[in-house]
Amino acid sequence: MLTQELDVTITALFILGGLIIGSLLNVVVYRIPLMLANPDNKKNLNLFFPRSKCRNCHKSIKFQHNIPIISYLLLKGKCSFCKNRISIQYPIIESITSLLTLHCWLYFGLSIELFGALLFLWLLIAISFIDINHKIIPDSLSFSLLMIGLFFSIIKNYYNLTSNFSDLNSSILGIFFGYLILWCVYQIHKIYTKKEGLGYGDFKLLAGLGAWLGWQFIPITIFIASITGLIFGLGGIYRRKFNKETPIPFGPFLAIAGWFSFFYGPAIALIYPIY
Repeated sequence: MLTQELDVTITALFILGGLIIGSLLNVVVYRIPLMLANPDNKKNLNLFFPRSKCRNCHKSIKFQHNIPIISYLLLKGKCSFCKNRISIQYPIIESITSLLTLHCWLYFGLSIELFGALLFLWLLIAISFIDINHKIIPDSLSFSLLMIGLFFSIIKNYYNLTSNFSDLNSSILGIFFGYLILWCVYQIHKIYTKKEGLGYGDFKLLAGLGAWLGWQFIPITIFIASITGLIFGLGGIYRRKFNKETPIPFGPFLAIAGWFSFFYGPAIALIYPIY
């Protein structure tokens, strides 16, 4: 009975913690592109300063109006001062972060793997929404993803981490092949179409994913990302949301595919051995 109550308490804490982290990720998603656009203004704009403000009236948001999801619902999605509509992206990021944080806890339990999976998740969420909004993938986030992935590949054998984590050799090859494959696709596409089909941020993101997944799961990650991106693109064209010339960020699809490969790649490898 006590164990069940403890599990319920921990689960609730992870849901709440996920909402709080989601709120912080909203800050990351909004401010990092601004910081990149204004590199000489670091003293007046960073991830910690100034306080969050309404984008329309620029008044500081009160604490009670900054509670994840709840404040959005109570305010009916509008600023408490100017009544300008608040982006639905805020509760979406908070909800996704909370649900997937809970998923990590249920999958790994309290462990070193859980800590790694959470860092992996939170970085992918930030990268995805920045790419959706601005069509860029900040090097700082891709590099962080790569270095943390390398760190966990180094300690894999020492702490007997699960097969979700790559060993060091596979991780290094994953970085190399992750970058090289998309770079080659980019060059071939550019030669034949005279257009840039991918950005360098996509190469770096897949290299970062390679650090976590290893070279063995790079092909399936590219395949899943391509299929989901194609379905999204065809759906948008069918619904006339955009046309064939509309640029679609590939980062979110790589992130989704990387997340899938991280959790379910090892199970797939048991059925269809790939190395």
